Amino acid sequence: MGAQPALSALRSAPWFAGWPSSALASLSLTSNLRSFGSGQAVAAEGKGLQAVVLVIKGRIRAVRRAEGGREVTLESFRAGDLAADGLFDPNSVLANDWIAAETSLLLFIPREDFLTQLRSVPEAALALARDFEKRLHRAKGLATGLVLADVETRLYHALSTLAQEEGEETPEGTVIARCPTQQELGNTIGACRETVSRIIAELARRSLLTLRGRRLTLSPGFFALSTTAVS
Repeated sequence: MGAQPALSALRSAPWFAGWPSSALASLSLTSNLRSFGSGQAVAAEGKGLQAVVLVIKGRIRAVRRAEGGREVTLESFRAGDLAADGLFDPNSVLANDWIAAETSLLLFIPREDFLTQLRSVPEAALALARDFEKRLHRAKGLATGLVLADVETRLYHALSTLAQEEGEETPEGTVIARCPTQQELGNTIGACRETVSRIIAELARRSLLTLRGRRLTLSPGFFALSTTAVS
């Protein structure tokens, strides 16, 4: 695609707010917009990417697979997120697959071009450091939960985190407009889909949550239960 769609994508992305127009224009000349269908591979484990990826629309998952095909979702990148694995090592390869969790539009920004502009925008470097810190915190939480917490507690924590990051407060409770599927939740917390389905059904029976399609509403009672379980 031409430079103009890429430039519009950069200008509309909160991550690039405050970047000079000249830097965005320069990046747009070499960046590439690509669309992916749900389940389509974005990048493969063991391969070099040589680009950072800005999620314009949709969601991608970082996935590791064990023998037998079992998946674990290490993290997710949503609209507005920047995936910058291996940014500072040109010889690095991906430690996981990236898979489109839904129909997604992604902007691939060449690694060297991104680094060149990053050096001229100190605030952007700080934003990148904050992103890395946030990702590290999530990774530590995932590892700790898998070792120390039972499945229910891990699910409560995962839903609470989603509510904090994506939830909208309504009179009925906190609404997550597009909740991950029960299989994706299971992949994230290291549990099978059937176990996640059973726990969600029990929470619904107790009026602690309501699930209609992908729209999940968490009641205040759910957060009281979640806080007790996690502590």
